[in-house]
Amino acid sequence: MIKSSILALAMLGYATFAQAVHYDVRVDTSNGPVAGSKIDIDFYGDFDLAGKLPVDTQTGYKIFPGYFDDLEGGPRLTDDPGFQSFANTFKYGEEVHFRALGTLSYWDPSTGLWGDAASGATVTLYGAIPADVFVNYMLNPRNPTYAAQYNYYAGGTVYSADGISGPQMAAIDAASQNGTFHSHLDWALSSSAPAGAYLLTLQIWSPAMENGEQKYIDSDPFHVLFKSAGITQAQYDEAFNLRIAAAVPEADTWAMLLVGLMLMVGWRLKLKR
Repeated sequence: MIKSSILALAMLGYATFAQAVHYDVRVDTSNGPVAGSKIDIDFYGDFDLAGKLPVDTQTGYKIFPGYFDDLEGGPRLTDDPGFQSFANTFKYGEEVHFRALGTLSYWDPSTGLWGDAASGATVTLYGAIPADVFVNYMLNPRNPTYAAQYNYYAGGTVYSADGISGPQMAAIDAASQNGTFHSHLDWALSSSAPAGAYLLTLQIWSPAMENGEQKYIDSDPFHVLFKSAGITQAQYDEAFNLRIAAAVPEADTWAMLLVGLMLMVGWRLKLKR
């Protein structure tokens, strides 16, 4: 489909494809690519966390780990978690989008407490630019309306303590002929953000329609809890455990899983050097 090809082109520069060691938000549909299926999410990757994601006691949402200090693109940029589906999850060409929710929370290593992120501290998720916006701008880059639309999406979806700025929703990818996709969008932590841990919320949805109605039921919201450079793994574990300890008696076991994941990240860095 032409639209899907344009979408893929528009994503160049805003998505980094998977590395040998990575982890993703696995995107499934409860009954396959049929109307009324719910979009489900789980962990997928080179560390065994599938079906084991902890639940945040404050919201009831699953929490995915994230590391801004994995050096994938520097200490304030990462492309994990990515997003992936497998065969027969969607129909060819159906797009999958994210929706940003809520505000940006921050764990302060100096106090050991969770609260709102500091003023100026942001996390940005760079989704795909809509096909029509991309094409209009490429054909008419001096048109101020088209330039403004393009820059709005190119600036990414920005989480802060005040909420969401930029596009609240943006495309992740479109399904291939066998119903799969695999994309690693860029996540960025602002230069003014202090060291600590950052928690944000999103959900997965699809604009696919059938019989005039939205085909798939949106996923449940979920969190990504990021570690920044400047705090230790033990501090990150503490921030994580404060979100889950009441709901997960085996919090020490989860901490060991996080340590294992960090070791995997370190192994990837050694392979790249």
